[in-house]
Amino acid sequence: MFYFLKGLEIFKIIYIVYELMAKKYLFSKYALIGENLDLKQNVKIDIDHNGRIIDISSDDIVENITTIANHQTFLMVPGFINSHIHIGDNFAKELGFNKELGEVVAPPFGLKHKLLRQTPEDIKIIGIQNAVKEMLSNGITFFIDFREGGVEGINLLKKVLIDSSINYLILGRFMDESEIDPVFESADGIGLSSYKQINAKNKQYLTSAKKKFKKSIACHCAEKTRNVSLINEMFNDDLVDIIIHGTKFVNNDLEKIMQKGKSLVLCPRCNGYFGVGFPPINEILNLKVPISLGTDNLMVNNIDLFEEIRYFYRISRVLCNYNKELIISSKDLLKMVTINAARNFNLDEEFGSISKGRYADFFLIDLSDPNLFSSKLDSDNIYDLITQRTKSENIKKTYIKGDLVFEKN
Repeated sequence: MFYFLKGLEIFKIIYIVYELMAKKYLFSKYALIGENLDLKQNVKIDIDHNGRIIDISSDDIVENITTIANHQTFLMVPGFINSHIHIGDNFAKELGFNKELGEVVAPPFGLKHKLLRQTPEDIKIIGIQNAVKEMLSNGITFFIDFREGGVEGINLLKKVLIDSSINYLILGRFMDESEIDPVFESADGIGLSSYKQINAKNKQYLTSAKKKFKKSIACHCAEKTRNVSLINEMFNDDLVDIIIHGTKFVNNDLEKIMQKGKSLVLCPRCNGYFGVGFPPINEILNLKVPISLGTDNLMVNNIDLFEEIRYFYRISRVLCNYNKELIISSKDLLKMVTINAARNFNLDEEFGSISKGRYADFFLIDLSDPNLFSSKLDSDNIYDLITQRTKSENIKKTYIKGDLVFEKN
């Protein structure tokens, strides 16, 4: 007996076969699952051909975690999101050592900006490419870049990353109001070096362009000094969605962030590098401000978010003065570079956790590595071990959209 299929039926069969072939299945002995980063074991992740997670099966932890020497025991961790970075200055590492903040980064005559203008494009490209490699080896699968150089700088980064799998947002800069629309159009938003950049004339252009393009504006604020009038103007204008640094913020400033639904990104190690102080961690923890973390300028700070977590934790321990109500958990530290970061940039429907519907972005840590050995390891202290002990060499594989993008040799 012969069956004759119509074109539509043939197409459906081909499509079903393609769907089955396109699925991927990844397994990890342990994984941090969902928005609460719950530890599960025997975790199987089903991924569709677009790189999204379509199903997760796992078992609850019923006993202590055990590892065997010289036998890999993988823990799957959601891909980290670097909430603030200047990737373009990676070619100029440590050229700002022992120099003042403004001397190095203040536009347009800071050392960084002079070097960006003077350095050949091919050197800047190599710097960006190496930064991406370093991020992937550190479990960073998404970064938010403050892009210098207007549309030209935006296009350079896009050109370098055209074949890269890493996720990113570009927040561009403008010199005058004539560049506002082109930068908004080319980038994912605007990244202001300071609210001083806003005046009566360009404020109108910026307000109009933001409504037109429906994109976000981020701004460095109160990194070295607290200019009260400038801060009040920024909040009153309500143009800025994401605030970077806030090192000199006081409780009143943080309350306004919460009231107005703004996002706050901290870069504590870079603040320390320039000697400008520590973020107001007690006030942040007391108000439960959902912060995320960034590593800032690559010319002065390395790209390791585990180091950022540890630095933040140690500062918090000093500043909280043994107030147990202000002690931060290791799980909350991890959320700063995953869950919180995704929410702060409105990415949480697709990124930030290992959850159904989100992209399969994660990395694998080998718990059997010598520096991670512990005589007792359970579903509580595993988070402490991850935040306080993990090094880049413990990260064996990084996946983006289910594809292996980094593997340690």
